[in-house]
This record gives sequence, C-alpha cells and structure tokens, in this order.
Amino acid sequence: MKIQHFFCCLFASLLTLITQNAIAQPAGAQGEYFLYHIKQGETLSSLSETFTSRQSNWQQIKKINNITNTRKIPVGTVLQIPFQLIDETPDQAKIIYLTGEVQINKQPGRKQQLINEADTITTGAQSNITFELSDESKVQIPPDSTVVIQRLRKFQGTGLIDSVFNIQTGNLAAHASPKETGVGRFEIRTPVSITGVRGTVLRTGTSNHTGANSELLQGQAAFIAWANRHQAINIESNQGITANTSGTAGDIIDLLPPPEINLNQTSPFEFSLNIAPVPEASTYLVRVSNDIAGYDVISSHITTKTLTSVTGPGKGTYYVSVRSIDGNKLAGADAILPFTITATGITTESGVSIGTSAGALLQMQY
Repeated sequence: MKIQHFFCCLFASLLTLITQNAIAQPAGAQGEYFLYHIKQGETLSSLSETFTSRQSNWQQIKKINNITNTRKIPVGTVLQIPFQLIDETPDQAKIIYLTGEVQINKQPGRKQQLINEADTITTGAQSNITFELSDESKVQIPPDSTVVIQRLRKFQGTGLIDSVFNIQTGNLAAHASPKETGVGRFEIRTPVSITGVRGTVLRTGTSNHTGANSELLQGQAAFIAWANRHQAINIESNQGITANTSGTAGDIIDLLPPPEINLNQTSPFEFSLNIAPVPEASTYLVRVSNDIAGYDVISSHITTKTLTSVTGPGKGTYYVSVRSIDGNKLAGADAILPFTITATGITTESGVSIGTSAGALLQMQY
C-alpha cells in the first residue's frame, strides 16, 4: 500500500495570537478580555449592543481601549471587551464517540450524553472520548487522562463559545472553531501552563513528572508558562513547546514530520505495520480508528520499534495513524493508511466493510 499523509492539528486558549493582517472577526481571549477585530461600519455602540447587556457599555469599552475618536476607529483594530460585561448562557457539549472505560463525574459515560460545565471526565487504559461543542468544535480526551470542564458557556447575542478545559493529568486534543467563525474564549490549562487559540488544531498534555507540553499542528496560538505568566510565547503551525514542573518554558521546537509507513496483511485479521525511522524520533504513537479523522479511536499504543502490527474488531475498513515523538515528548503530524478486513467471524458494531479507494486522502486527524 502507498502511504497517505494526513496532517493533524490541535491546541486551545487563554491567550490568542493576533496578526497584523487578521480578518475582522472574534479573536479569542487575552486574560479576562474578549478580543474582537472591528470591521467596516461597526461602532462601539453597536458592538456593546451585540456583545453586552447594555448599549451604554460603549463608554467603558472606549476607556479600556484608549480610544479618543469613536468615529475614526481603523478597520481591523483589536478591541478588548471585558468578559464581565458580556451576556452569557450555559452551554452543553455532546459525546459523539466513546471507547472503553470513560467516566463522567465517576459514573459511566455513554454516547450522546451531554457534557456540562464543572463535569470531570476520566478515561481508563485504551479508552477515548470525543465530544462536540455547540459551534462544532471538537475535543478528544485519550487514555489515562482526567479533565475538568472548568467553563462551558456561550455568548447570548452571538453564540460564540466561552470554554476552559483544565487537564489534571494526561492529554487533550481539540479542533477549535472548525467553521472559522472565531471563538469567545477557548483555553486549555494545565498545572503549569495555559494555551490559547482563535481557531486551531492542537494537542496539550501534562504529567506530574515532566510538566506540560503543547503541539500546534495548524493555525496560530500562544503559550503561557506559569513561571512567567505575563509573557506569551507565540507558536506557529508544526511547532511545539514544553514547560517543566516548575512552570518554566523551554524553547520552541519544530515538530517531527509524519513517518513513511506501509501495511501488509499477514492474517485474515492482522496487518504488519512498517515505520520508516524518523531522525530524532524516540518513540511512535500508533492508533487505529473507525474514522479517517481519528475521532473514533479503537486502540492505541506507543512503540520504540519500527515494525509492529495492527488489527480491527471485525469485518470493515479502519485507519491506522502513526506520529513520531521526540525526546521532549512532542509529537508531530500523523501518517495515515486505511486497511480493510474482509474476513468474518467476529461480530462488531463498527459496521460493514467498505472498499479502499485509491489516491491521496486529504484529512486532518487528532
């Protein structure tokens, strides 16, 4: 089989990188302020009416942003609007994929279950959960992780998401604002760091032994380490960064490329997976999923070997993804290949077999 590469992307927000040529739209958060790029025809009065409870709040917004002439605000100006002025309503997320032992507030989770603010999600070994926010942002929590939904709300006037995810241990991956409508706030916190984005694919993790790490696969983001919490470090696509257990940030590091991979069927239900060695890679994460995007994960394992094997639960088409992990525990984008099991004899809820199509598959995976 020919290799097909798929480039993944995930990361989240307490601070958002603002570029000079940013388009007019919601732009995430910086501290306790919502950021917004003003566009043609908008006024402080109209924005106050859209985002806050009172039109008269324009005066406070004017003062905060040091605006002297409200009639000549340049298009693209980044306005800071205090979150405390913004009307919000509670929001919910829905579990769309779940594998293995997943607990919500110490009770077994189930597909289609709703997730609320203050919920605690815990995944066991070989367990995964993916849930979707009301703006179609997706959050995935892999095995051996505990994540608290610290905040889950939306702006009353616009429906923009205001969310904060606190990783107590383990990892979290997210695709924020896939429709590119922007977010009110999208933050991923660990005990020693905060990562913030506007609309990005990213992964973030934490460990009591190593600190925290963030991997940005697509978009722009900012990373804040607790030891220097007033300084944001801007991260670009295919870059990563770590913070040690004291909250001190390391250098920005280029993520490793996806490896070349090949599959060969060795039995009715098993395929050998050959991974071409990637310089500077210390290990490889191998995952099998029901879907090409990698939301519905069946199994995963980390290996130091470049020859391993994969299988599926029964007849059907599955997707194996492999990412290279460096000595800093930062992982790059995935290489992905489909494989089809045509044999019968194992029953599964995964569905019937579908043919593998030829040609490159253009798809992001978490």
